[in-house]
Amino acid sequence: MKQLLIENLGTLLATLVTGFGAWFFGRKKANADVESSQIENAEKLLNYYKNIVDDLGRRQEIAIENLQKSEQEKQEVIFKFSEATRQIGELKQQVEHLTEELKKYKQLNGKTG
Repeated sequence: MKQLLIENLGTLLATLVTGFGAWFFGRKKANADVESSQIENAEKLLNYYKNIVDDLGRRQEIAIENLQKSEQEKQEVIFKFSEATRQIGELKQQVEHLTEELKKYKQLNGKTG
C-alpha cells in the first residue's frame, strides 16, 4: 500500500499542481471575461438609451413643427375672422345706407314709411 501511494504521489501532486494552476490562471481569464461582458452590456445599454433619446428628439421636433403649423393656421383663422367681421360691419353700413335711401325714395313717391 505504501509503495502504491509513493508511486502515485508524484502523479497526485502533478495533478493537484496542474489543477491549482488552471484554477488560478483560469480565474483571471474568467474575471477578464466577466469584465468584458459587463463592458459590452454597458455599451448595449448606452446605445439603447441613446436610441430612445434620439427618438424622443425626433418626436419633439415633429411636435414643434406641428405646433408651429397649428399656430400659423390659428393666425390665418384669426385674420380671416377679422376680415369677415370687417366685411359684416361694412355690409351693415351698406344696409343702413340703403334703408335710408329706400325711405327717402318712398317719401319722394308719396308713401309713408
